[in-house]
Amino acid sequence: MKKFLSNVLLLISVLLVSLVAVPWNKIDQWGFELAFLTENELMIKAIIGGFTILLGVIFFFISNNQFKKNSIVENHTRNLAVIPLFGYALASMSYTAYLAYSIYVSAIPSTAQLLLFIGTLVLIVSLFLAGYFLVVEYKRVKNLGRLFRTIILSEIAIGAAAFAYLNLIYRVQDRYSTISTKYMIFMIPLFLVLYILYLILSAKTEKNVEKEENLEKEIKENKKVKDKSGSRAVDTGKKTMIVSKEQAILTGQENIDPTSVVFQDVSVDPEFSKMTNPANQANSIEYYIEKPKMFKPLTPSFDELVAYVRELPQVVTKLDEDRITFYVDRKPFLVLMNFGNYYRLVFKYDLEQGIRLIIKYPTISKNKSTKDELWFKANNYGDIPKEVIYSIVKTAHSNYNN
Repeated sequence: MKKFLSNVLLLISVLLVSLVAVPWNKIDQWGFELAFLTENELMIKAIIGGFTILLGVIFFFISNNQFKKNSIVENHTRNLAVIPLFGYALASMSYTAYLAYSIYVSAIPSTAQLLLFIGTLVLIVSLFLAGYFLVVEYKRVKNLGRLFRTIILSEIAIGAAAFAYLNLIYRVQDRYSTISTKYMIFMIPLFLVLYILYLILSAKTEKNVEKEENLEKEIKENKKVKDKSGSRAVDTGKKTMIVSKEQAILTGQENIDPTSVVFQDVSVDPEFSKMTNPANQANSIEYYIEKPKMFKPLTPSFDELVAYVRELPQVVTKLDEDRITFYVDRKPFLVLMNFGNYYRLVFKYDLEQGIRLIIKYPTISKNKSTKDELWFKANNYGDIPKEVIYSIVKTAHSNYNN
């Protein structure tokens, strides 16, 4: 219910600020007889501006309270805190730009007037560019950052209103009543369209951010569990090692290698030897001794991904000379291979989901060396999003874990 009322209040606010962009010099041209609005235009628009500042302040405190309790600010709270203020500033600048253009065309065709019109357009574009920093980032920063954005938005709204007032008084003057404003009524639906586009883009962006935040939260929680439980590693004396978070694989006879008896290997398609520089390669064990030089940043990095996989429930890790294989119930579900400037994932996946990944990402393909099973491979050169990498690992693990 609170979310519904917030959306209604936000819609009303958008409609009110869109009225600020419309000159009220000839209201009767739209079929209305409201002389009161024309006579008190500046006062009413100032009241609307005060209302948007009041909303910004009120929902600034509400957003801070939400962040204190839940460590997150709700989208509808963020929108009410910043959208009315941002919209009011945009509407005031649009109002000024139209009047400046009308005076240049009909009354003062001077260079100064043209520069005034161009300047208002530049300010409008700058306002849109600053919108990401002031609006979208509002919920991602801490309380001090939100206070800073609230103050800046309030100052921008007041400054835009003052600019519109000064232009009306000193440039437009008595010509205001003669300016044609018949089609400026379309500013109202235009603002509504911009508002709807913002909601769509914001929802899409926040969905991706929420996935990444959930992954980060999960990684932190898994690290806490790992720190409490601890882990042990068993070296078999060969270039193979089994590492488990929960238990160690022990043997009483030196001539028995549990890595070859219990844990089967996964055949991986070979790299193209002509395209791979051996000097830049590093095997998985050496990676932890000396990090290879990365030619471009990878997100997540190889060691971050290894740490994430090892923290998943019931995972046993097998370190070989050229790869790291991960198992659940002695069955492999993921292989990681580090090549220095990129790394490879070989994972067992659902056929339909795997095909979708292949279609979407050109560096993902079928692992042909495992013909009888649904194994796929992905080379991450930094072009696969972080949340996709983590999702692949988590889904491959869940297929065995459930």
